[in-house]
Amino acid sequence: MKELTFAPLAILVLILLFSCSSLNEAKDAPSNPNDAAIAWFPRIDTAILSASENVDFIPNLKAYQQTTDYTCGPAALLSLAKFYGLPDIEENTKTEMQISQESGTRDFNSSQPGTKPQEMVAWLEKNGFSVQLEFEDKGDSTALKRLRDNIHNGIPTLVEWIDLSGHWAIAVGYDYRNASDPWDDVLILADPYDRYDDYCDGYSFVNANRFYWMWFDALYFDNITWRTMITATPKEPFRQKSS
Repeated sequence: MKELTFAPLAILVLILLFSCSSLNEAKDAPSNPNDAAIAWFPRIDTAILSASENVDFIPNLKAYQQTTDYTCGPAALLSLAKFYGLPDIEENTKTEMQISQESGTRDFNSSQPGTKPQEMVAWLEKNGFSVQLEFEDKGDSTALKRLRDNIHNGIPTLVEWIDLSGHWAIAVGYDYRNASDPWDDVLILADPYDRYDDYCDGYSFVNANRFYWMWFDALYFDNITWRTMITATPKEPFRQKSS
């Protein structure tokens, strides 16, 4: 009889323990499944990028976030100028719109909104930069090699591609990943419209080969213009104004 009464009692204890555990799990679970967002993208750890042997990365250049849909060019110019220490450059809307006005950026009331490459060059030259504007339509990866070389040498490079129907960003990093397979390389951009991943940290990333074949613009010219790239460095180190 003792064995017969022990088994039901043990089962009852196990049921109670399981019920308590289930209640605790239910208490910790979100009340609404929609409250548990899925993180599709990893956060870019700039410290790891800077320390990785197989990655070239330019630290301390995080993209200012544009406040309109047409000022990616001025926002990128702002970030580049701030990186090099151009005086009176503050990361705010006032400076963004001032650069927009100075460079001739057009809003969406224009048939060609945004900022043309030559307008970006003119603003940089006027503000003390030595500038080189390049295009490449050969499709032989020479522009990508040039971009890699710039990043390797610590030179952030303005690029304009078909993303968002035409978008300026700054190439600041390149991950060679598996050195024997260039198709899996990753380009890191200081992106003034960082809305694509789960972290608005001023950076975005894209497969380098995919970027290469999306590196064109059909909006500003009669024909498709391939692989616009602007290399700009100060003619002389900028002197900060004394307070």
